[in-house]
Amino acid sequence: MRTNDNYEVFMWDKEPLLAVRGMRKSFGRLEVLTGVDIDLRHGEVLGIVGPNGVGKSTMASIIAGYTSADEGVASLSGGPWDPRQIMLIDPQNELDPRLTVVEAMFRHVEGRPSLTELMTRAKRILSETGIPLSPTHRLGGLSHTERRMAEVVRMLADPREVIVIDELSNALNADELEDLRYALNRTVEEGRGVLYITHQLEEALRLCNRVAVLRDGKIEQIFDSATTTVDQLTEAMFGSVIEITPRRANATADVVMDVVGLECTTEPVSFQLNRGEVLGFTGSRSSGVEEVRDALIGKRPAYMASLTVDGRAARITAPRDLPSLGIAVLTNMLDPESEAHAARNIVMLDGEEDVDDEAIEDTTRILLMLKESEDRMSELLHRPTQSTGQRRWQQMQEIASQNARIMILIQPTDGLDIATRERFVRLLEEITGRGVGVLLFTSDERELHQFSDRVLVMADGGIREEWDTRTITTEATRGA
Repeated sequence: MRTNDNYEVFMWDKEPLLAVRGMRKSFGRLEVLTGVDIDLRHGEVLGIVGPNGVGKSTMASIIAGYTSADEGVASLSGGPWDPRQIMLIDPQNELDPRLTVVEAMFRHVEGRPSLTELMTRAKRILSETGIPLSPTHRLGGLSHTERRMAEVVRMLADPREVIVIDELSNALNADELEDLRYALNRTVEEGRGVLYITHQLEEALRLCNRVAVLRDGKIEQIFDSATTTVDQLTEAMFGSVIEITPRRANATADVVMDVVGLECTTEPVSFQLNRGEVLGFTGSRSSGVEEVRDALIGKRPAYMASLTVDGRAARITAPRDLPSLGIAVLTNMLDPESEAHAARNIVMLDGEEDVDDEAIEDTTRILLMLKESEDRMSELLHRPTQSTGQRRWQQMQEIASQNARIMILIQPTDGLDIATRERFVRLLEEITGRGVGVLLFTSDERELHQFSDRVLVMADGGIREEWDTRTITTEATRGA
């Protein structure tokens, strides 16, 4: 047994639980995996990191049996590889929204246990983890984060030997990461193994026993988490150490947005956003942050005593109001409304004050058709689709080109590797340098501190503190 940052991992002295040798995969002439060799031990969490588009998700899909390799062999505990013994947790996979939490938790469990038995087991697991989900709630009524937490508890409901997790932790706050860590600990105590794919390097070192770097289609190096630094991982990934340098402040004293008496929580919320400023919001799930965010993007319209944008009185009653106000939105990667928001952002390019709903609907349909066409073309040409990080960076570049006065960024760096995050900081400098005001909603405390000029701390439905990021530490934001 070994302890790493109070995280107990039980290393069983046996042959590898999962052994992969010579895994190769090409899409047409593009070689994605060029010979992956890797061992997952019993009772181990093995992190997998690497640049955007390097093939991490392709490797995960092959190991879980969803994609076939061109070459290579795999074994489980020295015996034949059996994908039925491997669970893939990938938030990008769309589940039937009609499924209840209990049905989702046990959707691949063998046998035919009764619903009563499954309900009993689900309630026990949810009670043990402290994750606030009801087993009878349907997935379609849950938030993105709640659906991810339903996948976390599935680790304890499904007894399969190997679990492959692909970018599950994006958008999880500190408490939810602790819930994930608990579920991982309980899983490996049983001698099972976890392959944990993430772009969060600090998180990989904190949650995993070892961390493998995938580069140029194969495992470049494997590190022991207890003795490894983030700089060592970035050097293995990119050939040099990469640090996110501080963002140049462009905030002015001119107010671009003035919100007074926003009634979407237990008490009215008021704040101002200045030109060229990045204003961050932080707080727990019950703090009111999500309600404020949803009101500002028109998802859950709420009464405001007054709203002024660029010196003019304004109203936000629905998302369609945003383009005429010059407000661009970058939503969570898994938000079903992401294409519609992208369409509204595009409509702003012509600078029209009055936005036609029909034009937004037509643009949304075109964007969806383009995405479907791209996916279909990738299938026909046998090439990989864009990775999550590549798509996210493309979205960031598109929103930066819009004719916006205000940008609302929600989990903007989801899926981005550290090199692309550094490019994001420079892009944020460019955006704010044009006088654009930015509202930032992120669960990453480090980014909240690095990217914001000010941070509003919410609790119990109201704004309790205002922080100047020049005078506080990242540790202070983690305690919010």
